[in-house]
Amino acid sequence: MKTLLRFNFLKNRVLIFSVLGFHAFVALLAPYLRLLSTDSQDSAALLQGPSLNHWLGTDSLGRDVFSRLLHGGRPSLVIAFAATAISCLIGIVIGSLAALAGGWIDEALSRVIDFMLALPTLILLLLISSFFGQDPLILSVALGLMYASPIARVARSATQTLLARDFIRVARLQGGSRISILFGEVLPNVWRVMFTEVAMQFTWILLAFSSLSFLGLGASPPTPEWGLMIAESRSYMTLNPLLVIAPIMMLASLVLAIQALVDHE
Repeated sequence: MKTLLRFNFLKNRVLIFSVLGFHAFVALLAPYLRLLSTDSQDSAALLQGPSLNHWLGTDSLGRDVFSRLLHGGRPSLVIAFAATAISCLIGIVIGSLAALAGGWIDEALSRVIDFMLALPTLILLLLISSFFGQDPLILSVALGLMYASPIARVARSATQTLLARDFIRVARLQGGSRISILFGEVLPNVWRVMFTEVAMQFTWILLAFSSLSFLGLGASPPTPEWGLMIAESRSYMTLNPLLVIAPIMMLASLVLAIQALVDHE
């Protein structure tokens, strides 16, 4: 029985890393593969089904769905990585500082974290995108700020646990300032326990950006992006279901693989 469970576990991990490796390979090398152009339109091949020339068919403008699908993860992943880095930088520092400082500073920062957690994230992102436009930098910063609060809450809890450890007490007895203890002792150790939360926030940011693209406020046409592809093709599902099913499967497989990896850690 133990051998069977071990085999299933290893098999799952192989599947998880295979899916993640596939997405990483496609995201990095899609522009260098010999694929049809993502923007070239063929007026004689509108909404065609799968064929030797177009493996997943064509969309309403005659563009190759397979090529756009493989390129579709790049905008989302770039935004998600940038926004996750911003949320980690802000969230871990604020959460750790709140726990380390204690007193009124901890109370004030905790209330700010609670306030940010209570905000309707998607609605605020829609307002920001509508007001400032669909610039990738602005979207990355907005997503990073909005998703920093969950990371800050976990970082604060992890730091409070660390404060009872002997090496923190030694650093304080040696006269270390709060800033030196924060960057020299707390942050390197907090980061080790933050992997799960960071990975989960990455998937939420990825889904949030795809949702914005689906609503027309994320990636701008004619950029190939999974959420935008779903929005552009949902009216033509009966003619070629792969127009919608393929980007949904790509997005779902990436999110599920990351969450499965987190569950195994």
